[in-house]
Amino acid sequence: MSTAPAPSTSKNIPSAPWITVPDKKIICIEHPAIIRNVEKGIATLGGEEALQKLAASNGNMALHLRFRPEDPMQAPIESRSVPTKNLLLKITIPKRRRKRKSGESGASTTKPEEPKYDSLLERIQASNDNYKVEAIGMIDKTVRFRDMANFQWNLSRSAFVEKLKDKFGDATYEKIQEFQLSDMRADPNSEILPPPLFSNTVIPHTYNFRQNPAVKRALIDGKTKLLNFQAAPKTLTPMVHISIADIPEKPTNIPSYESLDSLHKECVDNLRALFDQRPIWTRRALYNNFPKHLQTLVRFAMAHVAYMWRAGPWRDTCVLYGLDPRNDPKYRIYQSVFFQIETNKSRPSYPTHHNINEASHIFDGKRLIRDGRCFQLCDVTDPLLVQIINTESLRKSCDPTDGWYRHSTLTKIKSIMKAKIQGIAIGKPLTDADCLPILEQESEDEEQEAERKRKDERDREMRAEKRRKAVRYFRHPGENTAVEESVAGEEAQDGEAGEAVGEDGEEEDADGEWDEELELPQTQGEVDGKVKEMMAMLGRGDIGFDDDLDDEEDFDVLGGDEDDGDY
Repeated sequence: MSTAPAPSTSKNIPSAPWITVPDKKIICIEHPAIIRNVEKGIATLGGEEALQKLAASNGNMALHLRFRPEDPMQAPIESRSVPTKNLLLKITIPKRRRKRKSGESGASTTKPEEPKYDSLLERIQASNDNYKVEAIGMIDKTVRFRDMANFQWNLSRSAFVEKLKDKFGDATYEKIQEFQLSDMRADPNSEILPPPLFSNTVIPHTYNFRQNPAVKRALIDGKTKLLNFQAAPKTLTPMVHISIADIPEKPTNIPSYESLDSLHKECVDNLRALFDQRPIWTRRALYNNFPKHLQTLVRFAMAHVAYMWRAGPWRDTCVLYGLDPRNDPKYRIYQSVFFQIETNKSRPSYPTHHNINEASHIFDGKRLIRDGRCFQLCDVTDPLLVQIINTESLRKSCDPTDGWYRHSTLTKIKSIMKAKIQGIAIGKPLTDADCLPILEQESEDEEQEAERKRKDERDREMRAEKRRKAVRYFRHPGENTAVEESVAGEEAQDGEAGEAVGEDGEEEDADGEWDEELELPQTQGEVDGKVKEMMAMLGRGDIGFDDDLDDEEDFDVLGGDEDDGDY
């Protein structure tokens, strides 16, 4: 216990009162809620037992705060103990009493405090210094709840949780023995319990949100607008899909030619001159035929001269306004093909004024341009490919995928180009003789192609339906006899179909794999084994459940753009 020193002897300086502090260590708990009922507040911390354990550990044990103490499935908020040097004071303020009026008998009564004060400081100030201060002890440990509350899931109506409480609540051996898990595989509506915690983040992140420094307010036409000075300028070039009915006839929603500066006008003039020579270009071909000082402006000036195809036979090509290549087969030579070529990731994948190669858009079958993967058929100079490209065996109407060429013709072109690209990449260029097996592949007319596509579509639908039936059977074994008979019947049909396909030279074991996979198991153990086998095949990619399988092409055709730049 500390002792108070002798009071000051100075008569001019008033001395503050000295309070004796007992040598008592106290643990303080900062409850995040406003406590109006002490018993309920203690219950949210785990009860008296949890407080006793906290005191026995000298404040080092963590408390678990649950705002629903009766719900054991609630994710608690864990406390954190920190060392402090605070003083616990007991302040006593006398209650106000109502004085007896003259003529009344009996003792004076305590009058309710009026008005009610919001804080202890206001009550002390209103007491006219009529209060008493007593030191209780030093607070050397403070228990605080600074973690964020986890996401809550109310399980009060969960049948499984009620079953757990009933069997494990008393923790008796007989009750625990009675607990059994139901076979959830046989019940598709079985309950899935939530995880113990939805989030591992307990400390809030400091995001330091602030306004975008690049956005400034500007007064335009008498109105305040926000301008982003770092946003990339829009190119405004129209992008059309192959299914569009009417192509753009002229530019819209762009600045007029007269309002452009001299460099932009020069760029537009150069573009118009190039499109007079050739109506359809790739962006790489345009870059290669442009002055270096104007190359960065091509993407912005393009909207004044041409539109672009987003997909289809002329994908990522720039076409003169008003020209629809789907209307005339003479524009077939401007169709584009794409290939995946491994490149050095440290180098830019689009042409700049530092690495322009004037012939990078041309494919001659001898040189490999690693940063170019889009070629127009008119830019192919390899003699063998030129002979195929100039074929007169064309479609009667433009196809959304293959354009004016038949599928077999376009497949040969792409296959030979891919083979030659791979040969150049490994340092072993292919000769025309090496490409003879591709040239000797049987060609098909439009009727044969249409029939093949219909057959492929039917086969895909049959395979998808077979997989769906197999999945239903393995999920509900023995429950649906009709499904079992259907699967068994289809196995027999698939065997015959497999033999027929084998005669045509196709893959003979495509359906034979399913013959083995769809053998109907007889026991639960065999069912589990088949399920594990199917899951392993799924993991390896041997089978899948995609109804939209498309294996028409055996070459790599990318879904991206010609380069990383956008118009």
